[in-house]
Amino acid sequence: MTTARVARSFEEVEELRPAWELLHNGRVTSDLDFMLTYCRHTAGVIRPHVVLVEEDGKPVALAAGRLEDTHVPGRLGFKIVLNSRVRALTFVYGGLLGDPDSMPALLSAVGESIRNERLDLVRFRMLELGSPQHTVLSDASPTVRKQRFATKLRHWRAALPGSLDEFLAGRSRRRRESVRRYSRRLERDYGDDARVEVVRDGAGLEKLFAESKIVHKETYQHVLGVGFSDENVQRRLAELAADRGWFRGYMLYLRDKPVAFWHGNAYKGSFGVVSTGFDPAYADDRPGTYLLMRAVEDLSADGSAKVLDFGFGDADYKRHFGDDFVEEQDVGVFERRPRTIALNAAHTVLGGTTAAGRAVAGGTGALAGFRRRRRLGQHTGILGCFVLTLLVSLAIATAAGLAAGPRTAMGPGKTVSSELFVDGVRRPDEPKPLRPPELQAEGPDDDRVPRAGARSQTLSIAA
Repeated sequence: MTTARVARSFEEVEELRPAWELLHNGRVTSDLDFMLTYCRHTAGVIRPHVVLVEEDGKPVALAAGRLEDTHVPGRLGFKIVLNSRVRALTFVYGGLLGDPDSMPALLSAVGESIRNERLDLVRFRMLELGSPQHTVLSDASPTVRKQRFATKLRHWRAALPGSLDEFLAGRSRRRRESVRRYSRRLERDYGDDARVEVVRDGAGLEKLFAESKIVHKETYQHVLGVGFSDENVQRRLAELAADRGWFRGYMLYLRDKPVAFWHGNAYKGSFGVVSTGFDPAYADDRPGTYLLMRAVEDLSADGSAKVLDFGFGDADYKRHFGDDFVEEQDVGVFERRPRTIALNAAHTVLGGTTAAGRAVAGGTGALAGFRRRRRLGQHTGILGCFVLTLLVSLAIATAAGLAAGPRTAMGPGKTVSSELFVDGVRRPDEPKPLRPPELQAEGPDDDRVPRAGARSQTLSIAA
């Protein structure tokens, strides 16, 4: 017999701990304590919402979510033109646990659990395309209520073998030589004035966050309001991770000045990158790549992780150091009410217009130049007007094209991205179009850096 239990309070969720731990898939974002910490300390979160399905008293599937008041931004190009406040039931990244064959029963139980809830949106965070969960949800979502043009992001990972040499052996010859050349040069130029500190417990968190904030302020992400964050929920999650022995914080100092950082969690065999950044004044020294190699060395030595998880989004350095990737995407369903259906329609038009504009502007090379100037803080001028005009001019055609389905409206293989947190782990505003030769990258230090003597801007990523 199939039965379902619904937990709507922290106390009720705790009662599900044995079943949760039995079904858990190894992702930190769906760890029970990680999720409850996020719920307790994130503005807008009302309460947890967890659904457990059992077969003859045996746990077979679980959906871990939260009820929250949040905003769903609608973008025209890079500009947010609609920022709708919604009451959402959000199921966390990695939060659909258990037997894939039990997904239909689980989704049915989720639907029953919200029958009397006043919601605007139900969303499932970053499901792998082609997975049983993504397939079932996509097929089951009514066309008129389904969220369109949700961002598709690559999620890169790499194996962590027993040593740095083994890790580099899996890279191209050019990449190995580049890493070793710049590492030798940095150590030669700075000698004993180059050092790396590793924070594993709560005692060093305050200093690590303070110095990471100093580095982050030099980056373009700081100007855009993305990247590293020291707000309360991030500190609480780091404290939890440090208390459980998951946290690793790496800081590179050059002549006693903090220059680059990597933060992440070594959780159940996988090191997930939370945030990273470097001071662009030191771009020529490749501090980000240097520190990444020291992190790989440390993680390989202590055996706490066998996989390096670079997190959401595409980037040159992830292709250089990653082994493979999957594509992931949110699946959202708006409730059956006039307001929410109209809201979904407005977001669909904006998303389709932006995607179509990106396809055209990316093909002409205009988008790459616009994004580069925007990252460098330069005035976009006529180029910005061109991109915006292109997007607006496509709006009517895109709205009409939606009748033929989203693939026709957006063009093959084109997606649109926006910066957000995914359940306590930040991801960047990516993927990016191909860049001209002068913008090609060597690694995390200059992924967005013009080569011809131009000053670097900082890269910050997430897992």
